[in-house]
Amino acid sequence: MKQKNRFELWQILYPIAIYYVVSSLAYFGLEVILGVTTTENYMVRQMLCGAITIPFILRFYMEDKKTRDVVYGARKFRLDGVQIKNILLTIATAGTAGMAVNNMIAMTPIVQTSTGFQNANASFFGGKLIFQLLGSCLIIPIAEELVFRGVVYQRIRVYFDMKVALLFSALIFGIVHANMVQFLYAALLGILLAFLYEKTGYFYVPALGHITANTIAVIRTATGWLDFSYEPTAAGIRFTVVLFAVAAGLIWYQVKEYRMAVNENCQ
Repeated sequence: MKQKNRFELWQILYPIAIYYVVSSLAYFGLEVILGVTTTENYMVRQMLCGAITIPFILRFYMEDKKTRDVVYGARKFRLDGVQIKNILLTIATAGTAGMAVNNMIAMTPIVQTSTGFQNANASFFGGKLIFQLLGSCLIIPIAEELVFRGVVYQRIRVYFDMKVALLFSALIFGIVHANMVQFLYAALLGILLAFLYEKTGYFYVPALGHITANTIAVIRTATGWLDFSYEPTAAGIRFTVVLFAVAAGLIWYQVKEYRMAVNENCQ
């Protein structure tokens, strides 16, 4: 039994290792070719690294998907009313939840005390807006969703029930961000994204949710939109509470839909 458990853990973790090894090698190659990384060019390099890692992780995802299709049957995507509803709910839920969690964390002292977060934040929002939109808001979310929801979550789900898989995959997603601020944000967002994947069965859903959350964060930083809500003032707290309430309502609705679908399938 212990040998089986070690094998299961390896099956879950080695795609992450490959993701970071390939990304690190790509980053090193870009350093050799383009020179020293600065805040201005960091996102360009991260964007390129993300693009390079996607084919490697996509191979794992497609192999796992073939197995799931054999066991559960292949699901073909068709843009119908159900999918349009999925898209709108995903954008609304990820957008409000991402803003609410960002606001809540910004109001705590942890942001000022985390040097790792401050450095990461400066790099994340550094450089030209076009590269932030292409990198932070498109390529990197797709790459991360492929590995953490498309592969890691699905493999954990083979061995555990949904709640354990949600928590375990989200903790891994938070830990790899390597500082407490991003750990909290990534872990909470990771639970939501994995649930949306579980509920709909379509990979585009968590990818769209991640893209939405990152895009809103980039736009807020670039334009100063809703900056007041980062502050622990009466207005900021009220607005954040409203965001949490809306996000909670949307999540509750989707949990209710998921439970109804599960009950129907069991009958």
